[in-house]
Amino acid sequence: MALYRFFTSSGGGLTEIDITLNENVSQGDVLRAKVAGAHGVAEKASSNGSSVFGIAKETGTIGNSIKMAQIGAVQVNFVDSLTSSDIGKPVYLSSTLGQATITVPTAGNVIRLGDLQATDGTIILNPNSIVNLQ
Repeated sequence: MALYRFFTSSGGGLTEIDITLNENVSQGDVLRAKVAGAHGVAEKASSNGSSVFGIAKETGTIGNSIKMAQIGAVQVNFVDSLTSSDIGKPVYLSSTLGQATITVPTAGNVIRLGDLQATDGTIILNPNSIVNLQ
């Protein structure tokens, strides 16, 4: 099991940094360090990759900078339709670029992002839980 942590450290609360984009992203997209390209350092993540960098706090376009959350409560884009019975469940990186899921992926890397806090997609993003489980 390999650990993939690309987070800054701080005491409690939401931790955000400014990041330059390698592609267009939407607020709530899960991001990784870029794989290829010359425009920025972050792009959409999926379980077909191997890392998570943070969550986009705003929508942005290629080459521009946005705020990215790395620790704390943050709203994430999901492939699932969430219900109140899902609250408290573990949240994983989906095979769909930039999206999260409450279903453990059966292909690719299993990367846990944190735990679901609300049906609006708010999770507690925890860098200690961002691990590759395969």
